Amino acid sequence: MTRIKMCGLMFPGDIGLAVAAGADSLGFVTEYPVPVPWKLCREAAAELVAAAPPFVTTTAVVGGAVDDMLAIAARVRPHFLQLHGDESLDQVNAVCAGLAGTGTKAIKALRVDVDTGCAQFEEPDPVRAALALAGTGIAGLVVDSKTASRPAGTGVALDWTLAARIAEVCPKPFILAGGLNPANVAGAVERVRPYGVDVISGVETEAAVKDGQRMRAFVAAVRGADARSPAS
Repeated sequence: MTRIKMCGLMFPGDIGLAVAAGADSLGFVTEYPVPVPWKLCREAAAELVAAAPPFVTTTAVVGGAVDDMLAIAARVRPHFLQLHGDESLDQVNAVCAGLAGTGTKAIKALRVDVDTGCAQFEEPDPVRAALALAGTGIAGLVVDSKTASRPAGTGVALDWTLAARIAEVCPKPFILAGGLNPANVAGAVERVRPYGVDVISGVETEAAVKDGQRMRAFVAAVRGADARSPAS
């Protein structure tokens, strides 16, 4: 079964909508270092994480300096800390080491430029970058789209052929993001067969305004794709 993360939640009502729709995981963008519509302070994120119900995981989406990200993790106490910036291999390893024994695990986002096909990383080839990151202590790899105007939450789909190549070789759980919505997520799941999918703007009526009907339609599309899987 493909895991589903609803990201960019900002209010207690967003949590209720996501859980009622069938989300497996909740994402909170916490003190992200560049302007995005979903940014929370760590205090607000901590309150929302504490409000998550049992059997639903939580993720703080962060970026910036290693010490800052670790401090956010210590205050928010999510199940996962998603590094969604330009972190180097050394920084990823430092975060993984800093989280050891805390109960929080690291996930790294690999952002791929939709115009050039290059990874926003010290290794520009996305497949080689994914393999390098898989050699760190991360618990999973998110592959997301990046545009000239927005570092994440772009609403622009990735090249699914490229995503499928990465998913095939990556030994860590592969999470697909980037421009997913109720209309295209089934095709993405059937093409890429990811461990999970991560959606933010695709279930909104406008920036940072979540829509319960779109959330339910997104989950239904993913579950329909799962049911059609040869392995189901």
